[in-house]
Amino acid sequence: MKDLIEEINSTFMTRTTDIAAQRQIWDKLSAQFKPGINQYRTARPSTVIARETGDMGLSVLWIVQSMLIRPLLSDITLNAEITEKISSILSSIDNGTICALANSENNTEPVVYEEEEGNIIINGEKKFITAGANADLIIVTCRKKGEEKVSGTALIEKKNIPDDALIDLNLNIFKTVNHSRLSLVDFKSEKSILPEIDPQVLRKSLKKWGIIERSLIMESFISYLIYANRIFTSKDIILVQEGELIDLQNLQTDSANRQIEEALYSKMIETKNIDAAAIFKILQKFREKFNSSPGFFSEEEKNRFADLSLFDSLKG
Repeated sequence: MKDLIEEINSTFMTRTTDIAAQRQIWDKLSAQFKPGINQYRTARPSTVIARETGDMGLSVLWIVQSMLIRPLLSDITLNAEITEKISSILSSIDNGTICALANSENNTEPVVYEEEEGNIIINGEKKFITAGANADLIIVTCRKKGEEKVSGTALIEKKNIPDDALIDLNLNIFKTVNHSRLSLVDFKSEKSILPEIDPQVLRKSLKKWGIIERSLIMESFISYLIYANRIFTSKDIILVQEGELIDLQNLQTDSANRQIEEALYSKMIETKNIDAAAIFKILQKFREKFNSSPGFFSEEEKNRFADLSLFDSLKG
């Protein structure tokens, strides 16, 4: 892990602009730490990355691949009518495969599909897709035209997506991982890329693993604040004691672990995350000092500390 951490640190600035370099570091990370829900209860790679490198983008990518997308695909495999085409797609997924989930959308332009002579035609826009530019497979949640809720998932291989359909969002956060929006206009494909699954089962799966994703992002963000605190302290800027942040992280890790167990073995996720108020209070101290003292920080540090505005950016 030490060599990998050093490489994550040394390539940080390169990866803020180089899509190929982003893919290369993911290949190395996923080879060393297999993405999967059933591992890493004590020291998840996502928390280690955030704590040791301040790279929230890579941390979130590992969470999305391990704790959201692969469990979702597992639920689809267990509960859907799997076509030969879907079986071929799923069997091609290995540790290094990047699967992007296209789920978040504008209510005014949801992704809908119509059936036409054994094919489907998809229209609509997804607004926030992690690692879209590097994806091998894009899982597009959708609904039949006229329906009010998501009722299906189209598994679209990236090679079949039109070149102009993925648009870089140029976010000021998560700088080492590309984020895109997806705009599909009369995208036509064989119907076999759409697994037949009970819409309620699908929506429950999306909600359940979305809860886990958000919980682990919060866990990693606290680790990120531990990283930030060490950098600030090295500049004689004392805002919080590291022990206070470690205590908060331990509490969130305990909550996240219970949530994962409930997601795997119970009907509902009942455990709550820790109260975010304490985290936001500490975060505000970092943000105020960072914004008022730009001369204290190098350009690389400024790029890493862009994620201090994470929650405002996601709200926007």
